[in-house]
Amino acid sequence: MGVSTVDGMASGIEGSSDAGHLGTLDITVSDPQKRTGDQGSYVSYQISTKTQGARIVVVHRRFSDLQLLHDYLAEEHPTCVVPPLPEKKVLVSITSDRFSQRFTAKRCHSLQNFLRRVAAHEALSRSDLLRSFLMRDEEWDRAKRSLVSRQAAGGGGARREEVTDAFMNAFKSVHAQSDECVEVRERNDRLDRTVGRLDRTFHKVVKRNDVLVDDLARLGTHVAELRELEGTHTSGKQWQTFNEALTRLSYGVSDLNKYLDYELLVDLRDLEHYIDSLRQQLKLKDQKQIDYEQLSEYLTKAVRERDQLIAGYGGHNFFTNKLEEFAGVNQEAARREKITKLEGKISSLGGALESAKQVADAFELETLREVAQFERVRTQELKRSLGELADHHIEFYEQMLETWTAVDAELGG
Repeated sequence: MGVSTVDGMASGIEGSSDAGHLGTLDITVSDPQKRTGDQGSYVSYQISTKTQGARIVVVHRRFSDLQLLHDYLAEEHPTCVVPPLPEKKVLVSITSDRFSQRFTAKRCHSLQNFLRRVAAHEALSRSDLLRSFLMRDEEWDRAKRSLVSRQAAGGGGARREEVTDAFMNAFKSVHAQSDECVEVRERNDRLDRTVGRLDRTFHKVVKRNDVLVDDLARLGTHVAELRELEGTHTSGKQWQTFNEALTRLSYGVSDLNKYLDYELLVDLRDLEHYIDSLRQQLKLKDQKQIDYEQLSEYLTKAVRERDQLIAGYGGHNFFTNKLEEFAGVNQEAARREKITKLEGKISSLGGALESAKQVADAFELETLREVAQFERVRTQELKRSLGELADHHIEFYEQMLETWTAVDAELGG
């Protein structure tokens, strides 16, 4: 796995107490190792962090450690788009498992993407827990025990409340959406469709390259048989040269395909999950706006009902009024009582509406900041991924040009 340079993590990891100072880190996740613990087998990942002072700190963490870090950041920073982790449980083929080299290598790259995004985030990077996770084993062990205890005690109530609100408002939509938010959502949807198409396209490329490698192996076997038939004759040496070139071609395609499968496709799928996280944040922003709009509707309804009562034609229908008359109810006193209750309701709704408006406006502002943060990281990631894609193809074709130019010269001679 290559070293990834990330900007934005709080320094202070080398003795400084200034938690607001941002530094530059190189983070690498590598060397997955199968280990056995009290609750069974698991995979340990080596996380190497190079600080600005060129000091390299190495720690070992398992997936559940990263899950704890993610959940803590999500709970402590509800207005931030916390980068998603890869799914803990995935479907694997019959011939593979979660301890296979292919699975753990791809997960290494995905976990590296997660840590790089967190460290590049202006707010998340300032977390003391992140520094402990990356740098300090003893502090992380203490923090982990505390987090596990808090989860066992039923922590995360605020997040569950947000999920409930999301369910309750699932079939409601915002009436007054700002142009900027509409543009952000459309831009995000276009990006999601584009990345999805790239994902599907390169997934097909990987499958076809696997078939090509198998075909080249079979062709090499037949060429080797022809070489044996020719023996030490000149044409036999030419067949051998041709077969060696086929072998290098097969290795080249295999190496290129490994990059596509282990890194590029992982980057694309991680980006799709990151896009979905931003989409969920936009939905949460909509929920705040919906809360405000519903309160506004309740207030408008209460004011209208009060004004009708003051004008003398509001309240119950004709038959209800007649029944109350027969029952000896004082209509005028009842009307004044209803007006008083509505006045109290209007006053209460007015305060709640003002608070809801402030929350909705503040949340929208924070969401737009998160959008800017997301787009900055997304641009950096796409630039890096596409640059590496071009570099790997250039390297492959340069090697093949050199190989087949030599073959052509020898066969032509």
